[in-house]
Amino acid sequence: MKESDFKSLNFTLLGKNSEYEGDLRISGDTVVNCRVKGTLTILDGAKLTLEREAFVEGSIYCQDIEIFGEVKGSISASGSMTVRASGRVSGIINAQNLSVYPGALLNIEGKAQDQTVS
Repeated sequence: MKESDFKSLNFTLLGKNSEYEGDLRISGDTVVNCRVKGTLTILDGAKLTLEREAFVEGSIYCQDIEIFGEVKGSISASGSMTVRASGRVSGIINAQNLSVYPGALLNIEGKAQDQTVS
């Protein structure tokens, strides 16, 4: 890849062994593989992926979210929310579409417009 190709990419990676606290507003597709405490807002209709090592305590606002890690707090997804087998969610959710894979652990209150179990 050329340097000019990298400059046009719009994504964020919050890597392993990092910790973030406060109100984060991120543009572009985002991958989290660390601890976040506070409010995480993903702008521009981009996708949020929480990897297995991710732990988010607080509020999440996004278009689409895929959860392999853990969330304690609230999630507001205007698009789809997918909780994979390794995912753990505890709190309040609001999503347009909700998919939960076998093995996922949920302790939630909330609503989804379309509920499917994959």
